[in-house]
Amino acid sequence: MKAIITLLTITCYSFIHGQIMHQTVREDKTHEYWFSLDQYQKPMNYAIEIAHLGGNINKLNGKISGNKKNGTVIISDTKEKKLFEKELGPDLDFEFATDQKEIVIEFAVDGFATYSKKVSAETLSVLVLKLQPQPQDEVYQINSKKELSETELNNIMECVNNCMQYSLNKELKSCENKDQYTISIQI
Repeated sequence: MKAIITLLTITCYSFIHGQIMHQTVREDKTHEYWFSLDQYQKPMNYAIEIAHLGGNINKLNGKISGNKKNGTVIISDTKEKKLFEKELGPDLDFEFATDQKEIVIEFAVDGFATYSKKVSAETLSVLVLKLQPQPQDEVYQINSKKELSETELNNIMECVNNCMQYSLNKELKSCENKDQYTISIQI
């Protein structure tokens, strides 16, 4: 029953204070806020350089800095025969040479939707993949003894976002002020 009410609330209430989905003042004058971290998700551009080595050989080279998540790259021919597959660390670094004129690149990074595209390797010099974040399923709840300002709410949401980042694994409780408010994940 709680799950149904949560889903109805999420879909029926308009957004308040940026990504606050729901705000309630309870009978005991405490406040309850629900939010998601969708506003912190940003697309990631990933460039693959294509060097023409001579003849019909092309070399693909992909690398990025500042990423914290692992990924996978799969390169296939147009008949879906896998030519190359590699698990990638956070640098998302790979090199691959091929004599195929057309290839299909499938690129997946944790937390982002899988990108798949058919490309002509002999006519490109750079392929930029715009990776879109996967939607967040988690809804967080703040229980506060007082009404929180928009600045306070934004600071709490930013703290929760920082705690929930893939590489940090901090405790959600570190964002709480036990005298004023607590934070939990809606299930």
